[in-house]
This record gives sequence, structure tokens and C-alpha cells, in this order.
Amino acid sequence: MTSYHGGKQRIGLRLAEYIYFVCNQLREDYDITPKGYCEPFCGMLGVYQHIPNLFDQKLTYLAGDTNESVIKMWNRAQKGWKPPITCTKDEYDRLKGSGPSALKGYIGHQYSFGGQYFMGYAPTYGKTVDSSKASGSIVSIGKTLKEVKFSTGSYTQYNNLSNYIIYCDPPYQNTSQRYTTLDGFDGDDFWNWCRTMVKKNNIIFVSGYKAPKDFIELISFTHKLTGIIHSNSDKKRTEKLFMLI
Repeated sequence: MTSYHGGKQRIGLRLAEYIYFVCNQLREDYDITPKGYCEPFCGMLGVYQHIPNLFDQKLTYLAGDTNESVIKMWNRAQKGWKPPITCTKDEYDRLKGSGPSALKGYIGHQYSFGGQYFMGYAPTYGKTVDSSKASGSIVSIGKTLKEVKFSTGSYTQYNNLSNYIIYCDPPYQNTSQRYTTLDGFDGDDFWNWCRTMVKKNNIIFVSGYKAPKDFIELISFTHKLTGIIHSNSDKKRTEKLFMLI
């Protein structure tokens, strides 16, 4: 999978399996049967890529992101597009100043330091210029998720959903993030949106370091941080999966 700041590449399968487990229990115990699955902050699909293989019932699949280039990348990947396996510094700089495109969505993360969108050409800091593995991963995910409808926009584009499983991986509080809307990202507004969506019979899952007290903590994952920006005393983070129903 391509590099992505805050992505769930390492723990995506475990998160997907836990989401499935909880939803399956709700179906068995309370006859709650969702009609769809949605990720409003889809990014590089670290969790999403595992979801369709877990759920046996027919679901409608939706995914959104504020980064138009990332959405264009996934739309092209669904049609069989394979990203390039190398990128020069000149090409990186050219794309940084260009308009939205599938190629920009791929290069902007894969060839950037720490996976942060156009935040420095990564090979300058020692990362290999060969992205064969990441390119192949994009192709594979595109084939797996052919039925997903991708849309550019804020999480609020899904205000009207009801009876959906909604998994959110929003920007974490007090961390670097590039949530590209005019108003940026407001954590309080997001948590209130989750509460509103639950009233519409949606099942809400949220990844984060912490959440308001009315959100149930389901599971936690402690992992090491990578990159030279982290000191020896700040190498670990504990991410948690929360739920509101």
C-alpha cells in the first residue's frame, strides 16, 4: 500500500475484523442489519480493503475524502490503472503545483516524507525511489473495491445516510493534518455529527487516541512510530477504536 500519514496499513485487517465482529453480534442479538458501509475519511483504504471479504450480506459501499486527487486515483484504479514505480524530484515538484489528478494523488503521498501530502521528496531522506510494491497494492485494491462509489468532499456529504456502518479515521487532535476544506477540521463538530448520525440508525466506529465519554472504547493498538522526526522518548502511540450506537 502507498505511504499515507495516519494510515491504517499495519492494523487495517484487525480493525476490519473487529468492526465485522461487532456488527455481526448486533445482527444476531438485536436483529440490526445495515444496508451499507461508508468511510468518510477513506485515504489509502487501510481498513476498507478488507471489509467486502468479511461481510457476507450485500451492502452498498461508499467512500469519501477531501483530497480530490486521492479520489481520482481510486476511481482510475477501479478501471485498472497502474501507478508508475518511480518518480524524480522534478516530476514531484511539477505535480505539487499541478491541478488534481490520479497521478498527483499517488505521488503526493507515496513519494513524500512520512506519507504527508507533498511534504518533502522522500528519496532525499533515504527512501527508495522504487515504489513497485505500493503501485501493485493500488492495482490490487482497485480490483477488490470495484463496487465502491468514491466521492470528493467533507464527511458531511454523508449527512443523509441511515442504517449504515460508518467507520471514521479523522484527523487526530494535536497532530499534524491537512484536512482540505475552507473551515479545516473541527473536532467538536465531528463528534456532534457522529451523535446526529447515530440517531439516524447508523453504527459509528471511530479511530483515535481519545474520544468523548459517551463513545465506547472497544480495543486499542500500541505501535511504534517511524521517521527521524520522532525522538527516542516518543516512539509509541496507542490508537483506539471507539463506537457509538
